[in-house]
Amino acid sequence: MLVACRRLAPVCLLVLGLIVGGCGNFGVEVSTPVPPSGIRGSVVLGPTCPNPPSVGPSGHVPCLTPYAAQLVVLDTEGKVVTRTTSGNDGTFQVDVPPGDYVIAPATSASYPIAQPVSVQVVPGNFAEVQINYDTGLR
Repeated sequence: MLVACRRLAPVCLLVLGLIVGGCGNFGVEVSTPVPPSGIRGSVVLGPTCPNPPSVGPSGHVPCLTPYAAQLVVLDTEGKVVTRTTSGNDGTFQVDVPPGDYVIAPATSASYPIAQPVSVQVVPGNFAEVQINYDTGLR
């Protein structure tokens, strides 16, 4: 029985190959999975300490802190693609198809304020960005 299975294996593989390879001729599409792509990053708020900033034992201490913010992702025509909110640790991630995007604050409050950031997403990768919110503290 085992010998018969071994003899038929090449035939089975040939038939399977013809079926899968010939599906396009019958109007059946065989799709390959597309790896995810998108945008991930962090949002920081600063400065959060008065000028001059505190200096610690290791030198200059940045006056930045993670910030939970509502963000909007826009396409090249300025249309909303998706919305996201960074976590309390300031991080966020959104899945979007490859292309050019702008990430902007979802609100237009006076302070804290952030400038929109342009980003290019390539197939199978996540573009890394940092959104900087200005507190206005000087």
